[in-house]
Amino acid sequence: MAIWDDYSNPTSDFNKSYNDFELDYSDLRNWAFRSDVDSFYEILPKNHQIENDKLFNVSVFYIHPTTLYDSSNWNADTSYFNNNKAIKLCIENQVSVFAGLADIYAPHYREMHIYSYTDTINGYKAFDIAYQDVLSAFQYFINHIKGQNFILVSHSQGTNHAKRLIKEYISMDEVLSSRLILSYLIGMDIKRNELPISCCENPHELNCFLTWRSFNESYYPKKWKYGNNFFSTNPINFKTDSIWTNKKEHLGVLLPNKKITFKKSLSVVNESGLLWVRLPNNFFIKKYKSNSYHKADFNLFWPNIRLNFINRLSSNNLSSN
Repeated sequence: MAIWDDYSNPTSDFNKSYNDFELDYSDLRNWAFRSDVDSFYEILPKNHQIENDKLFNVSVFYIHPTTLYDSSNWNADTSYFNNNKAIKLCIENQVSVFAGLADIYAPHYREMHIYSYTDTINGYKAFDIAYQDVLSAFQYFINHIKGQNFILVSHSQGTNHAKRLIKEYISMDEVLSSRLILSYLIGMDIKRNELPISCCENPHELNCFLTWRSFNESYYPKKWKYGNNFFSTNPINFKTDSIWTNKKEHLGVLLPNKKITFKKSLSVVNESGLLWVRLPNNFFIKKYKSNSYHKADFNLFWPNIRLNFINRLSSNNLSSN
């Protein structure tokens, strides 16, 4: 049974006339979060200690994953943006990693329905509508951020859009490309030589991308691409080798209650373009055990990602405000 079988799927073929208009990203209603409007304290975990945090002169463009499961339309309409709890959770669980460290811009966009991954004929047309919004939002972003340097952060469908944005837009402009100092392209496969930027190979490197897809140890997913020609970054030690990390290196998990806990609980390893996760024999953690940890790609390593970001930018003498 596919994940979308329990939801309402599009009932007719794609019709562009439903979305034959452009979104205005000068309108704040078309943004899910903006650091110049919203408070980053509201999206941080409740028990996060901010003493060692510092705000860098860098901006984050975040593209959220698919949240449109239950709809008869191929794309979200603009009414879907209003007080959307699913998108709010994505921001709290994912891009909150950078809250208070960088200016965050998270656009709403007319995302494609999850069923688009099955019906690719209609789905690609829906994908293109969503991408055009992402591109338009990015163009607004790049013309309004304070500093020069920016970072891309994405997950799942968002990563599909981010990859296209890099290949078709950012890489076409040498100056713009030089301003992209880091990309977190999480939750989707990335082949070797697929992108015009390289995969980060160590915890301090810049001008590269990081990527991982989290699954249970020893599990090879049937419906995901993997192999030695796919990249994977270890989000605990930020290396690309195939050595299991020590549990002592793990700094905790961000739970749905917005609290960080279970420090020193996980070990992970890169395996054939996948990230295998080993959970401890803990009664409380066992209830979260699954073959796929796709939805928790950020949550499982939230403190590690944040600390590495601080150290990575600091070691490269990136200025802070």
